[in-house]
Amino acid sequence: MKKILLLPLLMLFHIAFAQICPAEYHYLDIDPLMRALRPDMNPASLTPDNIPYSYAFQYRNHTAGGDFRLPFTPEKKRYQNISVSAFKEMDNGLLFAGQFTYRYEQRKNKLWLHNAETHVDIPFYFADSSAGDFDLNGIDWNVLFSYPLTQHLRGAVDIFYNVDEQFKSVFPKPNIKRNNVLVRPGLALSKEHLHLGIRASFFQFKEEMNTRRYSLEQGLSPTLMRIRGLDKPFITYAQTSAERLQTIDGYGVGGNLNIHDFLDLNSEYEHARTFIVDGGAWPEPQGNWELQRFAFRAELGRKATLFFEYTDDRAEGFHPVLERRIYAHNNRYMEYGISLPYRPSPRESWTGSIAYAFCDLLREDNFSGLLYYFPENLILLNMHYRYEHRSVRYELEFGYNILIDAAESVIYSDLTDWYFDEITEREIAYYEQDCSQLKAALKISMPLGKNRIQFSGDIIHQIPKNAETRYLIAQTGVAVIF
Repeated sequence: MKKILLLPLLMLFHIAFAQICPAEYHYLDIDPLMRALRPDMNPASLTPDNIPYSYAFQYRNHTAGGDFRLPFTPEKKRYQNISVSAFKEMDNGLLFAGQFTYRYEQRKNKLWLHNAETHVDIPFYFADSSAGDFDLNGIDWNVLFSYPLTQHLRGAVDIFYNVDEQFKSVFPKPNIKRNNVLVRPGLALSKEHLHLGIRASFFQFKEEMNTRRYSLEQGLSPTLMRIRGLDKPFITYAQTSAERLQTIDGYGVGGNLNIHDFLDLNSEYEHARTFIVDGGAWPEPQGNWELQRFAFRAELGRKATLFFEYTDDRAEGFHPVLERRIYAHNNRYMEYGISLPYRPSPRESWTGSIAYAFCDLLREDNFSGLLYYFPENLILLNMHYRYEHRSVRYELEFGYNILIDAAESVIYSDLTDWYFDEITEREIAYYEQDCSQLKAALKISMPLGKNRIQFSGDIIHQIPKNAETRYLIAQTGVAVIF
């Protein structure tokens, strides 16, 4: 079962998605803290009996950086969040949960791209020829309303809204504004030995990239690039302004079932479509992009738990004029494993797990005649320890993952241009690299008068085989809980 941590760390290991990835994180790189505090992904699963606290103030600092990364990943990222969250049951039975967060983010030495996020594999990017730093300021609101419809049936709706803006520090100094909303309704049926839930999601994420007018007398003339697929971008020289609007519309459905705490099933499907236009008042279509995501997870057992997980992401990009597919992407992930708990006393518990996973990635550029395919094996080891002494609670976690090529990669690249040599070839080298990952996490919660204070820290170290490059991710946090 997923652990409910106050300060969670959501991590994508190489090309594999471990667990169902929330839309806020997948498309926006925003940590959905409220979602992690619920018993499961259904908003109706939150009840007055399982709310984690009345209210809390939290600060989180997240840093990531190193040489082992994709070309468009910033050299270093630093995210700082300050948030306040609250849970309250009203007299009429309505349960309210809410969170307000201020975010300040820095991205150092980000190459070319104006797009706010670059890990979704959207095949349509806007860029200039410079590398520079981006600063972001943003505000998030997340509210949840849950109400008992009958003795055993509960309905809920979870609403997330975000606005943020970021600027590039070097010429031509584009700025990027985002306006995002996501709504998740859900129903949950709870009986003594049965828990059944259904949920849906509807979202719209808007991103406007704007390079304002500047004077050519400055002696600076940028090279602007419209990137489509894996090679041969469209290049514009000495353009005095540029504007791009990217809109992602999507929906999802999901369900979960738990019987006797012995069988646990969870499944989710999501469909998103992206519309991209340039030109502001005179929009010019630049291409459409579609993504379908499916995930399924099953757990069987009370003490020793067998689990299986499968995710499948499929994306296609379509030419704005020809209306033909010019790009395709497919990422699959299958994991099998066993989790073994050990509880020597009511105050102490150990949980260890071992798993094997297979994942593969296929990318093809039908317009340029490029294709590559990477199959990979993973071994995942994890140990989680909990202990409580004199009202002080400790949680310690260690993990070690090994990624090894399952077979020879398939690469077809005929008649390639400079963009392939500069970017796509580096992406291929990244995906072909065997690597290992070490992670450690610590959380301590202790009394503070009548309240509690919690400290947490996570560190992840990615180490490629036979290479000097590394990538390090670290997160720290403190929370005062009332």
